[in-house]
Amino acid sequence: MKLVQTEEERKAYPVLGYQVAVVLSLIVLSGGVGFFFHSVLKTDIIYTHFIYIPIVVAGMWWGRKGIYVAFALAAMIITYHLLGIAKCPVWHDLIRMLFFIIVSLCISRLRRLAVHGQHALALSERKYQLLVEDSLTGVIVYTSDRVVFANRRIKDILGYDEDEIVHKSVWELFHHEDAKKVLALLQEKKGGGDLHYQCRFLKKNGGVVWADVSRNETIYEGKPAVLMNIYDITRRKEIEKKKKELSVLAKRQEEQLVHSYRLIELGEMAAAISHELNQPLTGIQNYAKNAIYMLDHNIEGPEKVRRNLMLISDQVTRASKIIHQMRELARRSELHFTTVDINELVMESVEFLLPQLRLADVHVHLVLAEGLPTVIGDWVRLEQVLLNLLTNAKQAMDENKSKHIHVRTGRDEAADSIVFIEIRDTGRGFPTEESENLFKPFYTTKRPGEGTGLGLSISLRIIREHGGTIEAVSEQKKGSTFRIRLPLKPPEGGKGKNVPG
Repeated sequence: MKLVQTEEERKAYPVLGYQVAVVLSLIVLSGGVGFFFHSVLKTDIIYTHFIYIPIVVAGMWWGRKGIYVAFALAAMIITYHLLGIAKCPVWHDLIRMLFFIIVSLCISRLRRLAVHGQHALALSERKYQLLVEDSLTGVIVYTSDRVVFANRRIKDILGYDEDEIVHKSVWELFHHEDAKKVLALLQEKKGGGDLHYQCRFLKKNGGVVWADVSRNETIYEGKPAVLMNIYDITRRKEIEKKKKELSVLAKRQEEQLVHSYRLIELGEMAAAISHELNQPLTGIQNYAKNAIYMLDHNIEGPEKVRRNLMLISDQVTRASKIIHQMRELARRSELHFTTVDINELVMESVEFLLPQLRLADVHVHLVLAEGLPTVIGDWVRLEQVLLNLLTNAKQAMDENKSKHIHVRTGRDEAADSIVFIEIRDTGRGFPTEESENLFKPFYTTKRPGEGTGLGLSISLRIIREHGGTIEAVSEQKKGSTFRIRLPLKPPEGGKGKNVPG
């Protein structure tokens, strides 16, 4: 018989009438036994012990209300004295009645403690269910590599039924590739200690679940065990994968944009380049005709013929260099970092545009610092930036009578590990308030049809890839100055990793 009941049990099982019947039966039985002992056996020694039974039962069931049963039994003993059948002094029974009341109060107190203990246990179980069973984190406890506990969430994550996951080897739940990595981590930790890692688990249907796992040692049912908290991050991994794919796609599109703009610039230079190529080709033709004439008429001697052939070779070298530069600019390639001589880069860029500059009557002034250290960078892309700035400077002076471009290199005064390239023109300039917009895509200060508005934004991106900066300063109708600052080495973790020895 279960004597202690919780409030929930009393509501679910209304047994009050049954309890009253039992207690009344015990009281009547106690009265009958007392009468028998007093009137027949002429003693009161044993029956008083029997009276404690209904008192205890009532106290366990009804708490403090059970004291009424103690009062009823005390009244019964007093009745024995009134009937004259009691065989002991009154003060003996008065002490017994006092003990009845004390026992009743003690039992009711114990009953309250028992009920509170049951409530606390029920509350603890509810907290356990809230924290473990209803948690969004999967929980696995294993000992000797066998799962001994798994909460509802991990079963949902892996798709197992209620009892399928328990008693399985924990390593059967891991993806076979990641199981080896986790075992290696455990060996590094010598099999113990806390661990935090990400790995893949296998679902019951063979699918893969990415999880963030925290592992620590614990005690389960008195035995050493391992507790794993497993959080499903499959969705996050899918988003990261998608972001990576989009990043790669964006990078390809940026590369395509840089390459396309480079081709646009080459197209704009086509007339000047064809003029530049025409000069060495004309020279080759003339020198070849001279050599042929000398050989046909046997005049001037072999030295003159040799001289003409050497001049032809020089013109071929000149034309080859122009074609090589065009091919390098037109070629679509990934970033390729190598050592770059800044002064050589400036001179080659100026030389490439020199035919255009001469046709536009632009005078170029070079002030190149001596002993300038090399930088690590992509030659073709840095050349693309310089060509864009020089072309912009030329176009900004189309309406000027005096056209001058000043190009200067040197070390930055504020930081010895930084070199600069400065390009200054005497063109129309731009308002100070427009300086913030110059490097935005599709923004241009040129007339309609003269530019795409992409040159400076692409140049800024290229310089930033090298860990550098580019600034523009101008006064309207007084020219513009563009200053490029480049570190000797790209920033750590940057893209300058393919530098040859």
